[in-house]
Amino acid sequence: MERKGIENLHTPSSDDDDETDGVNRSENDDQASQKQSPPSTPPTATTLSCPPFESRPCPHNYLILLCSHRTRDARCGQSAPLLRKEFERQLRPLGLYRDLHDERPGGVGIYFINHVGGHKFSANVMVYRRAVRQDGTMGEASQCIWLARVRPEDCEPIVKYTVLEGKVVKPQRQLRGGFDREKGLVSW
Repeated sequence: MERKGIENLHTPSSDDDDETDGVNRSENDDQASQKQSPPSTPPTATTLSCPPFESRPCPHNYLILLCSHRTRDARCGQSAPLLRKEFERQLRPLGLYRDLHDERPGGVGIYFINHVGGHKFSANVMVYRRAVRQDGTMGEASQCIWLARVRPEDCEPIVKYTVLEGKVVKPQRQLRGGFDREKGLVSW
């Protein structure tokens, strides 16, 4: 019985005419595999040859970040794609829409982000606005406006007033927090 089990493990090659020779090879192979060192640990990030991570400045004047987290509560995951489509619809005629691969300076980048907290406030939208320097160039983020309970019908006024002018249209209902460096305000 034992011999038959070992024979089933060995697949004879064309020069294996003798069953006994095949059994000996299987036994030798088993012994050789026992003498080998244990398998190495999986490669780590330092042993993998990955290209280095590079940071680069954001070319956009404005960012709209949409919470798209869907594993804890599906509301943000369901609403984010709808809002992205509506924001894009509002920005395209103005020549402001920039997609992920659009490196042209200026415009508005719309990106999905992970959980920002407060699913009961979904859809969560964060608008970052860059400061305009005295020489007309764009500086770093000078304002962040974090909005809650945003619906597709809110996208047009958000683009017109919040993104382009830094104003909140429905502060009592939608404002969750943010900052304004020029005014020295921080609200959470």
